[in-house]
Amino acid sequence: MTESLFLKNLWYFAMHGSFLKQGKLIAKEVLGERIVFGRDENDVPFALKDNCPHRGVPLSQGWYDGKTLQCCYHGWKFDHTGVCTGIPALADETFDTKKIKVFKYPCKEISGTVWVYIPQNKTQLQGADEHIPNLLAPASKKFLFVEKVIMPADIDHSVIGLIDPAHVTFVHQSWYWRSAKKLKLKEKKFEPIDLGFIMKRHKPSSNSKGYSILKGETSTEINFQLPGIRTEHIQVGKNEIISITCLTPINDHETELNHIFYTSLDFVKFIWWPLRQLGKQFIHQDLGVFKKLGEGLKSKPTLMLLGEPDAQARWYHELKRQWDLSQQSKTPFKNPVEPKTLHWIT
Repeated sequence: MTESLFLKNLWYFAMHGSFLKQGKLIAKEVLGERIVFGRDENDVPFALKDNCPHRGVPLSQGWYDGKTLQCCYHGWKFDHTGVCTGIPALADETFDTKKIKVFKYPCKEISGTVWVYIPQNKTQLQGADEHIPNLLAPASKKFLFVEKVIMPADIDHSVIGLIDPAHVTFVHQSWYWRSAKKLKLKEKKFEPIDLGFIMKRHKPSSNSKGYSILKGETSTEINFQLPGIRTEHIQVGKNEIISITCLTPINDHETELNHIFYTSLDFVKFIWWPLRQLGKQFIHQDLGVFKKLGEGLKSKPTLMLLGEPDAQARWYHELKRQWDLSQQSKTPFKNPVEPKTLHWIT
């Protein structure tokens, strides 16, 4: 079976909730699909296909008063469920406009972040309540927004870059992180989990300076889940830090990266601005090397995945294949990852 570039019947990160204001519409392209996001009168996010069913004009180009969307072309009106509530030019008062509907995507707000479900078949949404992302933070807590960038690469290259341990030494050389002159052999234990795999809890690497400011007993656990969510959970005594990177395909040559952050450590609010700037710098280092990668890929070179440092990349491709197979055959997903200890030098 040919591996699909985009995985369907899964939840994708749309945006940090702070960007979605009442009375405002935001248009986004997700997996090549045009979607308009808004908040209803109860401040609940919604997501609709971004086309008026009359002539196809984007609904995001029209008006929204917090309750009704109106197309800018002929003034057709829709509520937040996608149901047509009025056609100004129509003289036939007996016509039931409610028969006309814009497709509504399942949409959820989780800990201050907005997610959208992209179905394989828009008439079959029965599985939308499964595999809702677990952000690990208490439901009442909200994530802080760190940064958003557009990676000039498809989702596969973006994910492999996200979970690749070997690039860190060279791309992220910084006084606050680590140096290429201080390489160490790493041994990490992995196990399958849900739609991905987890690097078991361990003490942070001694050559990663960023962890050194954390006082008390510190441990970290990192997991990756389809379609492209990397979560690091750091335990600092009784407190926790949750750092999440979400990759959302825009189309077949661009991927949006969003980074969000939560911690129960009180002192972080006093140093949030410089901490966020360091996080943004880290992300833009990845963006810089991806721009170079994009140039290299134009010549369509032969690529390879080699040894244990690339094991996670191979797992990702196999996870994708198994998800595709399960959705096509309508059978339960079987995680192909086996428990394994990996070694690499960084």
